[in-house]
Amino acid sequence: MNLDVITVGEKSTADIVLIWFHGYGANNWGFEPFIKLLNLNLDGRLHVVMPNAPIDNGKRSWYPLPTTDNGSVVEDDEGIMNSKKILAGALHEHIDKDKRLYLGGFSQGAALSLSMGLNNDVRADGIIAISGYVPSASKINIVDHNKDIYVAHGKNDTTISIETHKKSVSFLEENNLSYTEYVDDCGHTISKGMISSLSKWMYDRLQRAD
Repeated sequence: MNLDVITVGEKSTADIVLIWFHGYGANNWGFEPFIKLLNLNLDGRLHVVMPNAPIDNGKRSWYPLPTTDNGSVVEDDEGIMNSKKILAGALHEHIDKDKRLYLGGFSQGAALSLSMGLNNDVRADGIIAISGYVPSASKINIVDHNKDIYVAHGKNDTTISIETHKKSVSFLEENNLSYTEYVDDCGHTISKGMISSLSKWMYDRLQRAD
């Protein structure tokens, strides 16, 4: 898989490597300003790897989207599993075993981060999920309950509803996973409040390295 990666921050001096996944139909360049601002807020202590998803039916997508059958949502469990397996192999060269690794993303990228991080498809120390959900939740095998997890969502999100977010939070609670949650009044976007909240959360984690 050609990930067409762009990076932000110096890998040699960073304390945390963050792999950031964009949303469905988007691309990595669209998140560069946000990532640069986040790293600036954290004194440049992140090395952020931003890959591009493969193109499927004319749009970039990390895994097959859910379909509907008689009004019910049907997830492609096997398709998600296969996509994660291929991606995990492609990401291997970007992971530094001597540094903490976080997976993060927005929308479909957030869903991917939760799925890969919780299922240990990639052994990450933390997960950041903004405007996402837990895809194929019943297929996730959680063996590590000590991950740092940050989830944020907009109350007025009409793409991935706040109700879907609440179901994902319930999934975390049912599996005895600790998390930090931030809910804003925004729609399907990354708000200023989310940036501020996430910056503080990440800063607290970076302090552990001091």
